[in-house]
Amino acid sequence: MVDFFVGYTNGRMVETMSENKFQIFKEITIGGLRKEQLIQRLSEAGIQFNKYANTLFEHPQFSPPSEVEKVKLAKVALSDLGLQDTCSTEEFSNRASMLGLRPCPLYLAAFLRLEYLNQPDGPYLTVASPVPKKEPPRGGWGGPGALLIFKTYHKPNEDDNYPSGFYLRNFENALWLRGYKADGFSDWPGSNEFIFIARQP
Repeated sequence: MVDFFVGYTNGRMVETMSENKFQIFKEITIGGLRKEQLIQRLSEAGIQFNKYANTLFEHPQFSPPSEVEKVKLAKVALSDLGLQDTCSTEEFSNRASMLGLRPCPLYLAAFLRLEYLNQPDGPYLTVASPVPKKEPPRGGWGGPGALLIFKTYHKPNEDDNYPSGFYLRNFENALWLRGYKADGFSDWPGSNEFIFIARQP
C-alpha cells in the first residue's frame, strides 16, 4: 500500500505520495565512460538525437565521472506530487525535494537511454535535471543548483533558445534521446512522467 500525506498548493488541499514511498522504476549504473565513449555507445545502439540533444552533448555538465555509481530512479507524474500543469517551477522543485526526490545530473539521461531500450511507444519520459546554463554559475559547475527543468531566467549572457534538458521517447519504433526547450508544464503531454533520483532510505 502506498502512503499518502495531505498538503496544500495555492490554498488547495492535495493528496500526494509520502517520502520514500515512490516505486523504484530502475536501478542503473552511471559513470565510468568518457563523453565520447557514451555518445558512441548511444549511436551503436541506434539511438536517434535531435539538434537540441547535440547542443547539450557539448555542455560542460554533460561530463560523466570516471567513477561508477549505482542510482535508483523514481518515475513520477505531476499528479503524484499533488500538482497540476498550472504549478510554478518553484512549487515543482519544492515538492519534489520535500518528497525525497533529487535532480539527475545532465549525463544521466544518456545512461538511462542505454538501459531502457524496451521503452513502449508513445509516452515522453523527461529527466529532471538542473537547467544547463551556458555560463558556469558562481562557484563553478560543481554546486548543487536548484531543481529547475525549465528556463525561467533571462539574462543578457544567456541564449533564450538554449535547450533545458533531455527526454526519452520511443516514436514509431525509433528510440530517441531528445533535448527540449520549454517554459511551462502546459507544454508537456498529459502522459509525460519525470525521472528523479530516489533518496536512499
